[in-house]
Amino acid sequence: MKNKAQQAVVLVHGLWMSRWTFGFIAKHLQKQGYKVYRFGYRTTSKPFAFNMQKLQAFVNSRQEKSVHLVVHSMGGILSMRTLPTLRKAGKLIMLGSPVNGSQAAKAMGKSKWFSWMLKHATEPLENGVVDPQVFRESYMIAGTSNSIGISRLVTKLPKPNDGTVALHETQADWIDTHTCENTNHFRLLFHKNVNQTISQFLTNETIKPLD
Repeated sequence: MKNKAQQAVVLVHGLWMSRWTFGFIAKHLQKQGYKVYRFGYRTTSKPFAFNMQKLQAFVNSRQEKSVHLVVHSMGGILSMRTLPTLRKAGKLIMLGSPVNGSQAAKAMGKSKWFSWMLKHATEPLENGVVDPQVFRESYMIAGTSNSIGISRLVTKLPKPNDGTVALHETQADWIDTHTCENTNHFRLLFHKNVNQTISQFLTNETIKPLD
């Protein structure tokens, strides 16, 4: 097992959320011996390029040799677009990130009632990860509970989905490992099995299928 004293984990939240939404996962990783940093950014009121620069500076300034990224939803798009500028080695684990673009966001962008809610998040959510350049081992956990979520207000997602992001929106050939959990988009942040998978992935232990 690697020396965890030389490893950090940066947690990157998603749309309309804050760094405190990662409290459950942060506590778990701290118990595992990792130095945990929660990255916060304004998801809609600041240009996406500004947030990319902010994440770049945040990750590169960590003192640990390895800096892993554990990211949720739009945080996966932000992290992937920032990867080419990161100087720290590490792994990337994404939770329900619509890397192929979000159908819900596209529908919101066309609605006079909802388009104002996205602002600077519109382009990245509609287009997802463009020109992916992967410099670290990657893992995606997607929700498949077909739950009620923000998407129900603007569109009908194909099944399976997590209520906000459709399964196919999380799948890409550049992702090394992809698994599913029968839960909704937000509960990915508070799920025991997800926590266990994150730990196993970061410590190079065998990844067991989620129940």
